[in-house]
Amino acid sequence: MIIRKLNERYEFERELGQGAFGVAYLARDRHVCSRHVVIKTPVEAGRQTFDNATESTFRMMFEREVKALAGINHPYVVHIYEYGWTPESKPFIVMQYVEGMTLRAAMNGRAMEPERVARIISQLGSALSAVHKAGVVHRDLKPENVMLHISSGDELAILIDFGIATIPVSHAEQSEQETWAGTPFYMAPEQLRGHPVPASDVWALGVVAYELVTGRRPFSRDEVIMLKDEPQAVSFIESRTSCRELSKAAQSVIRKALSYDPADRYTHAHQMGQAFLQAVLEGGPSIPDPPQPVSDSPTELLRRCQELFASFEEFRNPESLRAFFYVSGLRTGQNCMSLAARLEFDQLLDCLYRSGRDYRGQALVDLLSRLASRYRDDYRGPLCEQLGSSLKLLLERPPAVTR
Repeated sequence: MIIRKLNERYEFERELGQGAFGVAYLARDRHVCSRHVVIKTPVEAGRQTFDNATESTFRMMFEREVKALAGINHPYVVHIYEYGWTPESKPFIVMQYVEGMTLRAAMNGRAMEPERVARIISQLGSALSAVHKAGVVHRDLKPENVMLHISSGDELAILIDFGIATIPVSHAEQSEQETWAGTPFYMAPEQLRGHPVPASDVWALGVVAYELVTGRRPFSRDEVIMLKDEPQAVSFIESRTSCRELSKAAQSVIRKALSYDPADRYTHAHQMGQAFLQAVLEGGPSIPDPPQPVSDSPTELLRRCQELFASFEEFRNPESLRAFFYVSGLRTGQNCMSLAARLEFDQLLDCLYRSGRDYRGQALVDLLSRLASRYRDDYRGPLCEQLGSSLKLLLERPPAVTR
């Protein structure tokens, strides 16, 4: 095997695959413990150089987009370590290597258990909200662009491919290639018309949720193209999204995500993910009822805490979380923070769960209480209150008597 190097630092091992806009390679970073990374280069880089005036627009868009993506620090979004231009004026992106299998491979041509799907969709909704907050529309959410990774026994769904994501620009600035970037099966009507918006990713999330539960997509390619110019297709969409495998509440979440008008969909992707998770797991309404204490295992409650915390602004990086702990007077939370450059949710939750002045886990209950108070007018406030009540009930339960 011929080993190629990039910037005297990265040694290429093999090609991982190609997409519409890029080629991904597995490589080793010789500057950081020979860790594996993924290096992606747009397809154009293989046959053009970018050092002349005609390519200035591409260079500007590439750098603007990747800078936005590199600023995202989220457990369900692949991390970008470095980006730049080679001496040959070819762009490159160095990303985190995520071990596991793609969501498409995990499906293996079959439907998945609704409870598993609900957790995956909840995580992807949280990830997409982080992407949208950075000013990026993903535009190509599909099972091939999601990696399932096992961490501490939990399954994490991680967005791994942003090859054709783009920062919203005016229609006049879009090239035809930009306009049609995406996979038709997952493209919202407005995206087919060349106007992708964050709500377009909510549509794609709804399509993915339906496909994972049923093992089939809700629309054929011809039907998707029909949706492009036919607003009267609303009733058609509803007929195609009936899903006997799910409760009425869960079906209503998918139908809302697949509303023809973007304004009728969920405002934020994480709202759709949380609503779907609750509707599937509880079989109740898609809008959360007043919180009631529930009995769960510690592992399940901690997993739910991690998914919820990932949607909060305070948890975007270690600095913002330290500031929140300080302002809130949560000294134990400050002590549980590691010196790592990124949040280590598993370590943080484990420390909070083991810590407390009056009882074990009090530190985590106090954190949930502060968040519930701060976000009492947000859907996440009641969820924090519910999780806090469930944890306290679990922690105050007397140990089982053995004979």
